[in-house]
Amino acid sequence: MMSVHQPGAGYRRYDAHYSAAEATAQQFRGLSGRVTHARALAAFKRAAATIGAGARMVRLIDLLFAWTRPQDWEEGRQPLVWPSNERLAEELGVEIRQVQNLLRRAIVLRLIVTKDSPNGHRGGARGDDGHIRWGYGFDLRPIGARMAEFIEIAERADALRKERKELRRRLTIARKAVAQLAQTALDEGLEGCNWLEEVETARMIVDHARTVQEPDALARLVRQLELRKRRVHAAFISANECGREVPQAGDELIDIAPTGAENCTRYTTTTQLQPAKAEIGIGSASGRSREGGALPSPESKVEADLDKYGIDVDFIGKAAEAICWELDLRQRTWRDLIEIAEHQAACLFINNHTWREACRIMGRRGAAAAMIAVAQKDLDGQVKNPGAYLRGMTQKATIGELHLGRTFHGLRETAHAH
Repeated sequence: MMSVHQPGAGYRRYDAHYSAAEATAQQFRGLSGRVTHARALAAFKRAAATIGAGARMVRLIDLLFAWTRPQDWEEGRQPLVWPSNERLAEELGVEIRQVQNLLRRAIVLRLIVTKDSPNGHRGGARGDDGHIRWGYGFDLRPIGARMAEFIEIAERADALRKERKELRRRLTIARKAVAQLAQTALDEGLEGCNWLEEVETARMIVDHARTVQEPDALARLVRQLELRKRRVHAAFISANECGREVPQAGDELIDIAPTGAENCTRYTTTTQLQPAKAEIGIGSASGRSREGGALPSPESKVEADLDKYGIDVDFIGKAAEAICWELDLRQRTWRDLIEIAEHQAACLFINNHTWREACRIMGRRGAAAAMIAVAQKDLDGQVKNPGAYLRGMTQKATIGELHLGRTFHGLRETAHAH
């Protein structure tokens, strides 16, 4: 009986992956000018993890690129290399079988395409001008053709990493705030909330978030924990303020209760602290008339400076969007902004005395604006100690040297630049 060889025996199998890699190689139009093969390699490395190319794959492609020359990447030419599997195994420090698997994986990922000789052997030669005269081996054109794609993939991945990092930062801040508030409440024997249960719930949310990578799902957990933090903060303030003494004759009544707290006895003191330029109340005359008809109180110098530079709630919200995102869910009034400032003070572990002193000197609007500025600067990495920074602003306000108007115009310009 006559023996007949299979038509494809001894040759590389032509499949859909090989076809896709070959089609990608055909799209290559050469690299020129500042767009070099080194930049194409760098773009691939940045996108490697996202497209599923592990460390060994990166080492393989890096090695193959090292055998190419700049003229190989010119239009109309092919960046071919022809190392043996034995040489690749030696350079990579792996077995030949692992090299074969890596090469197949590189074809699947559309990183290389093979150019086989009639006898299946690799080899090639260069002329005196350095150009490849003939060659059989690995064609790297797919990477050159996908350079722009790799750059876009890497940029999207960087944006996602930054988003996840910011969300995890907010989770950490919220968890620490809950723990700090609960510990303080337990130390002072305050009631009105199951403090330990809130701490455990916050811990469970953060533990679960460690396994979450999808930004939308992570954002939902952040909103859930920040909502619990606000509720714990409100319960803490309510329990703390409701437990104060009723003011006696001769005591100074100072309104420092958080916005929205009702049916609580106000904090009293016999130190006779007097506002430098304004009572500790919400807003200016016009603002207070809109928010409940309260009698107007004199503006502090800081609040007058804000009005002079046109710094209103909307302006602050746009200058510090990452801090004031909750404004989008509210009516965007000074009362809303003051609530946000109070929450930020709790998150940054600024003690009550520092906050009260800021309110006394700057007025509630001025103190809220100052607190938002501190929180934004802390987010930008410009502040090491938020409490000390706020105290410094209060000292400047005392001698009339705090100009928040200019500060917020600077923050607005920075926000627009990004």
